[in-house]
Amino acid sequence: MLGLRKVQGGYVFLAAARTEQLYLNLYRGKRRVSRLPFPQEERIGDVWRLFLPERYRTLLYCLEADGREFSDPEGRDFLGGTRFGELRGAGEVLKSPFRENAELFEAKALPLRPGIPYRDCIVYRLHVRGFTKHSSSGLPAAKRGSFSGIIEKLPYLKELGVNVLELMPPYEFQELMFERFEPLSPKARERCPDGRINYWGFTEDALYYSPKHSFTQSGQDPSESFRALVRAVHEQGMELVLDFYFNYDGGRELPERISEVLRFWRVRYQIDGAHIIGTAPLELLRRDPFLSRFKLWAEHWEGTLPRSSDGEKYLADYNDGFQTEIRCALKGDESMVGSLMERIRKNPSDRGEIQYLSNVTGLSLMDCFSYDRKHNEENGERGADGCEQNYSWNCGEEGPSRRKSVRLLRKKMFRNACLLLFLAQGTPLIQAGDEFGASRRGNNNAWCQDNELNWLDWRLLKKNRDLYEFMKYLIHFRREHPVFHQKEELTLLDSRGLGIPDLSFHGESAWQPDREPYRRQLGVMFSGLYAEDETFLLLCNFHWEEHRFLLPHPPAGTNWAMVIDSCREEQNGIYPKGEHPLLPDGEKKLLPRSIVLLQAEGCGEIPKKRRRRSGQRRKKSSEAGQRAVQEKQEVLP
Repeated sequence: MLGLRKVQGGYVFLAAARTEQLYLNLYRGKRRVSRLPFPQEERIGDVWRLFLPERYRTLLYCLEADGREFSDPEGRDFLGGTRFGELRGAGEVLKSPFRENAELFEAKALPLRPGIPYRDCIVYRLHVRGFTKHSSSGLPAAKRGSFSGIIEKLPYLKELGVNVLELMPPYEFQELMFERFEPLSPKARERCPDGRINYWGFTEDALYYSPKHSFTQSGQDPSESFRALVRAVHEQGMELVLDFYFNYDGGRELPERISEVLRFWRVRYQIDGAHIIGTAPLELLRRDPFLSRFKLWAEHWEGTLPRSSDGEKYLADYNDGFQTEIRCALKGDESMVGSLMERIRKNPSDRGEIQYLSNVTGLSLMDCFSYDRKHNEENGERGADGCEQNYSWNCGEEGPSRRKSVRLLRKKMFRNACLLLFLAQGTPLIQAGDEFGASRRGNNNAWCQDNELNWLDWRLLKKNRDLYEFMKYLIHFRREHPVFHQKEELTLLDSRGLGIPDLSFHGESAWQPDREPYRRQLGVMFSGLYAEDETFLLLCNFHWEEHRFLLPHPPAGTNWAMVIDSCREEQNGIYPKGEHPLLPDGEKKLLPRSIVLLQAEGCGEIPKKRRRRSGQRRKKSSEAGQRAVQEKQEVLP
C-alpha cells in the first residue's frame, strides 16, 4: 500500500509519481525545514521509496515533483483549509502530519451496521455544508455546515422516516477554483481563484483518504468528527453511503487505487456503501471480496450481478431513468403509459433500483412544477451550462406565483409525484429539502453556488408544512404496507393460484390498460395476498380533462374505499383510518391531473346498487381478469 508506514526506527514512505525526481518537503508550521530526495536506487517503475528516521515525526510534509509541490494523495489527515472557501492562504498546498496509513478492523469500535435491505430503504441525499449552514437551521454557529450539524438533525430525519443518508463528497477536496496556466508559465506558482467555488466537490484532484477539515467544528479532529457521525447514524438504526467521484477512463486513477479507497472507508470508518460517480472499474469492484455486502451504487451495472451470502442484493443502479420518465408522465406527455407501468413494477432480482424525482443535478422537486426552463444566470456562464431539458412544467406561470390556482396546482402535482415515488417497487431517494418544497430558483446546475441557493432554508418547513406532512405520511404508509416494497420483482401472474395476479394494470376499463399514444390514464392493482397485506388500487389521470374508471373487483367480501385523493385539499387529500369513503358503484371519476389510492376493505355483502349497475360489466371484467391471470401482461410498449 502506498503512503506512510511505521517501521522499526522510523517510517517508510512509498509514493507513486511519473517524474524523474521526487522530493519530500518537510515543514515546521509554514516554514520549510528540509527537502529530501527519494533515492533513485530505491525506485521501482514509478513507485518511489524513502526511509525517514523517527525524529521527523513532529513535522508536516508534502511532495514535490517538476518544481511543483502537491499534497500526499495517500494522506490520512491534512492541516489547513479549515474554513470552506476561505481565500486567505488560497493555493497553499495542504500539509500532512506523520500519521501511519495502516488500517485495522475495528468492528467493535462502532455500533454494528444495520444492513437494511433495498426494499426497506428510504434514501436522503444531502450536502454536508448546505444541510445546516443556513441560520434557520437553528444550530449554534459553530455546528452549522458540519458533520456535527448532521448529528443534530438526525431526530428530524428519523421522524421523517429516512433510514439511509447519502452524503455528497465528505473527503478533502479543493473547493477554490484557480486559473489554469501552461506548465512552464512563470506564473504557475501564483495561481489566483477565478471567483467560483466547487461547492459539490466532484473533482479529480481530491484527497480521498481524509474527511474534509472544513466540515468539522473548529479544533476538532476530522477523523474523530466523522467517526462520531457514523456512530450516531448507526445508533439511530440508519445507514451512511458516501459519494465518490473518480476518473478512471481518463487515466488518472489506477483501478487498484479506486478499490483501495472504498476499502479504506469501509474498514476504517465502517460506512455502509458508496455511490460511484464518474468512471470506475465496475467489474473489478463487483468482484472485490472486501466490498461484498456493501452497498455499491453506479449508473448502470452490466450483466447479471451477484448477491451476498445472505441472499440480499448489494449492488444497485442509480440513474435518471425514473426521474425522466415519471416527470414526463406527470406533466401529461404522450406515449408514457408503458414507461409508467415499467417504472412502477421495476425491481430486478439481481440489483437494487435507486429511484428519485429530483437530485443534486437538475431542478429541485418543487422547481420542476414552477419552471419551464433553466435559470442558471448566477453561474456566470450566460446560461450555457446545465441540461437543456428538465422535463418540467411551470403550471401556468414561470417562477414564484401569487395566483392561488397556480399554487394549489403545484401542490397537487407535488402530491402526485410523491405517490408515484413511494408506491413504486424500487428504492426511493429524496433530495434534501424536497420534503418541504426547497427551491434553487430554477437553477439546474448549482455546482458553484455556496450560498442560499444551495443552503437549506429551514423556514420552509413551517411555511410548507403540508408538503412535509404529506411526504412523511407516504414514507410511513409505504413502510406499513409491504405490498409496495416486495423482495422480488412482481410477475404479473397468478403464480400461487390465488385467483388474482400479484400486480395488474388497468385502463378506464378494468383489466384493459390503454396503450395508445394519446392515453394518459392508468390503474395499478397491488394484490395483498402476495405480501400478507391489504389489496390496493392506484388510479392515475394525467390528462387535463376528467376521466371515469370502471374498477376491477376487489377481493371477495371487500369494497373499494378511498385512502388518498391528490385533488382533495383537506388534510392533504388523506382520509384518516376508519373514515375511508366506500365506492359502492364500482366506478370512480378522476379530476384532471389527479391520482387516487383505493384500498380493499371488508364491508360484508356488496350493496345492491353495485350489483344492479355492474352486472354486465362484472361479467366482462371477470372474463378479462381470468385472461390476465393466465397470460402475462406486457409491460414494455
